[in-house]
Amino acid sequence: MQYSLLSKFQGAFLGAALGNHVGSHFEYQIGKNREDYKFFLNQHKFYLSKSEKNYLQKWGEITIYCAESLIIKKAFNEDDWQKVYQEWQDKQQNHEGYTWKPNTIKDSSKELEKLAEIVNNNQSDFHYINKDDILIPKISNTIIASLPVSLIYHEDEFKLKEKLQQWGNVWENNLEINLGNLVVGYIIAQALKNRLDPLTLIPKIIDYIGERELLVEQLRQVEKLIYQGANLDAAITHLSKNFKFLEKQQILDEGQQKSYSSTFFIPLSLALYCFLSTPEDFGLAVLRSARTGWSAQICTIVGILSGVYNSSAGVPVEWRKKMGVELLGMKDEVEIMNLAKKLWAVWCGVYDPNNIIQNVVPAVAATNVIRPPSHPASNS
Repeated sequence: MQYSLLSKFQGAFLGAALGNHVGSHFEYQIGKNREDYKFFLNQHKFYLSKSEKNYLQKWGEITIYCAESLIIKKAFNEDDWQKVYQEWQDKQQNHEGYTWKPNTIKDSSKELEKLAEIVNNNQSDFHYINKDDILIPKISNTIIASLPVSLIYHEDEFKLKEKLQQWGNVWENNLEINLGNLVVGYIIAQALKNRLDPLTLIPKIIDYIGERELLVEQLRQVEKLIYQGANLDAAITHLSKNFKFLEKQQILDEGQQKSYSSTFFIPLSLALYCFLSTPEDFGLAVLRSARTGWSAQICTIVGILSGVYNSSAGVPVEWRKKMGVELLGMKDEVEIMNLAKKLWAVWCGVYDPNNIIQNVVPAVAATNVIRPPSHPASNS
């Protein structure tokens, strides 16, 4: 079914907020009751701990700031984004209770052997960073924060790559961050242009990002699992073990430390599996992703992809009523929908989006397409 571009923009933001919220709720609740995987659907609201609410709000702010920068500048402006990002960082660092602990892992053969052993034992917390630091990104956070750029530049794949890389230059210029954003940005572009075919998508992604060994091999495994119709448990086991084996080999072969790879690429590959195996069912895709070991991250990515693919109309209404108000740092769903509308207005050339009448959506036709007149032609 064809959906309007505006509804897909709104579906992307709504899916990001809902996926992030449901995934975080699930991680919080499952910590107290590990045997019940369905109980949260029957609650009146999705509940979060206070720390989870604060975490979602802080990372939601940077997404809003990125979108507002695009809206004000009518395009991605790297200098403005640098300023916005720095102000956000300063705000978080100056926040009461913020602490930062330096990375104490040294580049030594002994430490590398220890790290390789961690990978071999399939420990999911294999990384080299202080995961409690609010400024250390998860892949879901960086993908949400770059979402406005992916939406605005979806028409031109070359410009999309250029702008996402510029976005990443400001944000640490990290390979894993840039690759994750490129993969999700490309899928968003395919969905917005109605060209997303789940069965042929993976080879197109690989062509788009280039032959990056670790991630490309993982993407090929996702394609294999989709083709075989593998169930969720099999996908979790296979993708986790496969990637950690590859990463272990790379560490031993190159003698290098990988700062984010496990915590970035395993959730990304599982999110692609969950979305591509059930692309037309938002609820089912998010529920399956909640059953993984990275609920908050994978639900967020799946929410974005399924939201943009199925539009806001495909997001379950009963879920939207349960979310509460912790939505990307915004007051309520209305603010999310309005932000998406303003971003869409900038894309389609409405240069004063703040003056769009709330209940009137401008008609936008594709270029070089003849449309019938809005009123019957006069006989005179």
